[in-house]
Amino acid sequence: MKKLTTVFLASVFVAVGLFAQKTPVVATVNVQRVLNDYTAFQAAVEKVKGSVAPVEEEMKKMQDNLQSIVASGREAEAMAKNPAASDEAREEAEAKVAELQGQLQVEQGKLQQFRQQAQQLAQQGQQEDLAPLQEKALAAVKTVAADKGIDLVLPLNTVIYGDDALEITDSVIAVLNAAE
Repeated sequence: MKKLTTVFLASVFVAVGLFAQKTPVVATVNVQRVLNDYTAFQAAVEKVKGSVAPVEEEMKKMQDNLQSIVASGREAEAMAKNPAASDEAREEAEAKVAELQGQLQVEQGKLQQFRQQAQQLAQQGQQEDLAPLQEKALAAVKTVAADKGIDLVLPLNTVIYGDDALEITDSVIAVLNAAE
């Protein structure tokens, strides 16, 4: 009898525990749209692009210069291999090819330095300007979720299917832009 009573009470506790659990409330958010419509984030993106633009312009000039050196090198190489040219002209062309090869290596080194500088500027801008705003966007998602009693928010691009009523993107954007 004691065994039967114990089993009965255990099953009652299990049943009550199962019924007492809350069904989680789920929502989705379009992260890309949040960042695109978040005015402060877009201003920061433009600031980062502006800081990198001069370096990119200089890199473009350097690439054009490299192409010019390569074209000159091809002309000199063609002259050096021209059997109709005099020995003196071929020697001059070979010397010019060697000179242009050295110049090409120097310019490629400079271009590599500028590329690294551009990457550093972009990373610095990401860390200083964009990362704090991404954190604010995350906080806004948490705020909206708390206000609506949502337990789990998933990025929309990772969800195979979700009812449009589950999306909280507009609410998150409103919270972010109202704070500005």
